[in-house]
Amino acid sequence: MNDNAIIQPVNRKRLSLSAPLILISAESDIRQLIHLLDLKQIEETSLMMSTVYKGLSNNQPVSIIGPMIGAPYATLVLEEVIASGIKQFLFFGRCGSLSKSVAIGDCIVPDGSFIDEGTSRCYPIKSDISYPEMHFSNKVAEFTRQAGQTCHMGKIWCTDGIYQETPEKVRLYQNKHAIGVEMETSALFTVANYRNVIISALLIVSDHLYTYSWKNGFGAQEYKLGLKKALQAICLLLRQTADQ
Repeated sequence: MNDNAIIQPVNRKRLSLSAPLILISAESDIRQLIHLLDLKQIEETSLMMSTVYKGLSNNQPVSIIGPMIGAPYATLVLEEVIASGIKQFLFFGRCGSLSKSVAIGDCIVPDGSFIDEGTSRCYPIKSDISYPEMHFSNKVAEFTRQAGQTCHMGKIWCTDGIYQETPEKVRLYQNKHAIGVEMETSALFTVANYRNVIISALLIVSDHLYTYSWKNGFGAQEYKLGLKKALQAICLLLRQTADQ
């Protein structure tokens, strides 16, 4: 690890967070997860442009942070909460499908993420793919399936340029066997590996590009049902962790 950086993350031990810490990209998904967890005694603390939610679910501590979008900001949040002492993280976000076998409303647990964003390049990486911690990722996939949700494992294309996802680029990453596209995972995996902490991601498929045109599925019933099941999977994971 390179310790020569002039600016280091702020030590935020005062936050007293619990693990696994849930990082969530969308504010509406945070509210739905809090409801499903029946979170009690909620404390809210600002962290840059996000909010830290701490509370009790079945008398067990739970910590959630969000919203966050895009690799630079998501990794800024991750760096800060790593400095608070947390060693295990789950990122929950949304992605587009690049495969006709991955439908709107399904979930993807990435087993790797192609780096097409700039944040990872600021770290001493040696590959075009960054990886999650697979033991934890397998558990995330297991609980997702237990929640009755269709779950795929595969590679993700991670890009900064949501409005530059051209047919040529989609074909390029399809040829590399990427099954989804989003904006945060590769950088989050890069930072977690650099800081030697555990991370996995659970992504709900909200749209698709595999036909080289865009189909928006945010309003679809299958998306809403898949989202609920994905969040229920996080609840199962947190309860299982609390029982250990």
